[in-house]
Amino acid sequence: MNPRTEILILLLTAALTGALDASEYVRDGGRWRVKTGQPDADEKVVLAKMDEASAAQDAGDVKLAAETWERIADAEINSESAGRALVELARIRLKDGSFDDAAELVARVAAKHGSFSRFDEAVQVQFDIGAAYAAGETRKLGGWFPWFRDKASAFTEWEKTVKLAPNGPLADEALIRSARLALTMEDVARADTALDRLVSDYPASRHLPEALELLARLRSSESLGAAWDQAACLESAEHWRTIIEQFPSDPRAKVAAEQVKSLRDRAARSRLLLAKFYWTSRNNPDAARLMANACRTIAPESEAAKEAEALIAEIEKLGEPPRSLADSVLGPYPRPRKANDAKPAPVGEGVDPVGFRGDDARPVIDNERR
Repeated sequence: MNPRTEILILLLTAALTGALDASEYVRDGGRWRVKTGQPDADEKVVLAKMDEASAAQDAGDVKLAAETWERIADAEINSESAGRALVELARIRLKDGSFDDAAELVARVAAKHGSFSRFDEAVQVQFDIGAAYAAGETRKLGGWFPWFRDKASAFTEWEKTVKLAPNGPLADEALIRSARLALTMEDVARADTALDRLVSDYPASRHLPEALELLARLRSSESLGAAWDQAACLESAEHWRTIIEQFPSDPRAKVAAEQVKSLRDRAARSRLLLAKFYWTSRNNPDAARLMANACRTIAPESEAAKEAEALIAEIEKLGEPPRSLADSVLGPYPRPRKANDAKPAPVGEGVDPVGFRGDDARPVIDNERR
């Protein structure tokens, strides 16, 4: 019987008896069967067509295999057979480089056959499309014309993987691979986004230590030194500390301890530099003392904290900063007035405390209004 006639018969049977409630199909010993129970007459026809498609595929007749799987998918006897056919067809398209067609077939499974029992296999195909792009494989237009390599397309395909199964086993894998690829391409913003999502959305991921390490190094690189803002530096230290606390047996934990010490010293030294600035350049011992104490609070055991203690002792002992050459010529920098100091008296005759003249107000006459 003609294959198309067989499919039409299946369609008519499905229309008369209702959609088949098929169990999962598995291939065993080179033949397809239902996983549990016995197939009915209609399912036997579907299984026979699936055997034909797989046999052609095993024999290397990719064209015949693809045509047979496509006919099974178009028949849509049930979600199980159609889903299986689309996944097998997507694998064929992926193997021959037709990445766009493979992704479209996976999208059809998601849109029309969500009850397919092995939906995870469709997600795997979607993930593999991204991996093929990332590996530098070239896609083929129209199934035959080779196109340019485009590693960046992997980001799109891996994002589809996460959306297809956000709670599946490949979601965090797609994110960490996106981050790794982005870093090799020096796309720091994309890597940062992927790592943040992995850490926040997948706290049980096996890739969490790596993600925390990469985030810590990214944040550390954002800090330009002790003379700059240290928010990124402190965030980096927190990521390293999380590795120490949550993954003590991970090899990264040994590196993390030294990293935390170094980063906290850098952040503390930032306050120390401000303390020295207020003391030597702005004649402000109160602000200098405040910054020095902040330095000691951030990293009490650091070298910067020891220098801060020495600076506080100097402030307490001298009371006045050492005079520089500029101070000798121009005089010391004016010390800031404390909050409880008396307010300066208004300058000028007839000026009230607010700064306006205190003349008596005179009434406006009618001529002035005009």
